[in-house]
Amino acid sequence: MHHYALPEDFFNGLIRSGRSWSRARQGSSFTLLFEQAAMLLVREMPVLTTARLLAMNDKRLWRIVLHYVQAAMNRPDLSSLKAFSLDETKSRRGHRYVTVFIDLDRTDRPVVFAVAGKGRQTLDAFKKHLAAHGGKAEQVMEIVSDMSAAFIAGVKAHFPGRRHTVDWFHVVQLFTRAMDEGGRAEARETKLPGASRWATLKNADGPLTERQLQALAELMSMDMQTSKAWRIKEMLRWVRKATSMRGAGWRLSSFMHVALKLVGDIDLLKPVRKALKTVEQHREAILARWVSGYNNARIEALHGVFQAAKCRARGYRNDDTFICMIYLLAAPIHNLIKSTGFDEELE
Repeated sequence: MHHYALPEDFFNGLIRSGRSWSRARQGSSFTLLFEQAAMLLVREMPVLTTARLLAMNDKRLWRIVLHYVQAAMNRPDLSSLKAFSLDETKSRRGHRYVTVFIDLDRTDRPVVFAVAGKGRQTLDAFKKHLAAHGGKAEQVMEIVSDMSAAFIAGVKAHFPGRRHTVDWFHVVQLFTRAMDEGGRAEARETKLPGASRWATLKNADGPLTERQLQALAELMSMDMQTSKAWRIKEMLRWVRKATSMRGAGWRLSSFMHVALKLVGDIDLLKPVRKALKTVEQHREAILARWVSGYNNARIEALHGVFQAAKCRARGYRNDDTFICMIYLLAAPIHNLIKSTGFDEELE
């Protein structure tokens, strides 16, 4: 649990400040300096915690935060955006998501848009946002995403002719999940060696414990279906080591041939067959990885940052507040409250 402490008369001092008597904005009952201080604190701690420190209702504080963040997000110029990545992040319980878009050429604070949902319509919303901020769909050269059918449909509909790249991380993730699903199903029918699940989730040359190495050896000697799924997942690393797109194409074809023979029509390996079908459907976008200079690593890392913030805040009231926090954490917005002498502290 985090504990935050401020000097006893911190905000009393702000109120006495000569500059504090100017009103922050129309309709606000707070001074400009007070709202500046509140925004500084919100960047460092959850809104509910900040509201308690300020002895105010958190809904009232959220109105302040939403006002300044939304105003700041109207300012960024997207006329130079040439490549973007998108991915969904869970916003609330149930199937509630927010889709986040990042400028792949930005080295700092790359988030340029976030919208509720995770379907095709999110690409339409981003296209409109791009146009409203000086950008054009025609100037986009590349889009990086996972193999979501909804995302791919959105790319084709709203950014036709743009190069679509499937990040290799998502290819490995696809087979890892398929292997895990099949392994759990097999474990319900047959007792698998202890530690086998965690052993198969790691790379063969990864930091495996002695128990995990033994579990892998037992899986292989028993000819378990999980061991076949694991071998297929490990073969992906051979494909990834190809040094050219042509070589990668040959290796991917060989991988598919061997993997399909291994899975056959075995019921427990149905998730792996489905994964192989998905790869075949998106072969071109997967091979684009060998000519692309971009990947999804940054947006995956940000996903962890957003979920950690949500955990600290014990969830957000709605999608708008979660999106607001995403912007506050990772969008290129500074000078949230413009005034004289205090803005620098908000950089």
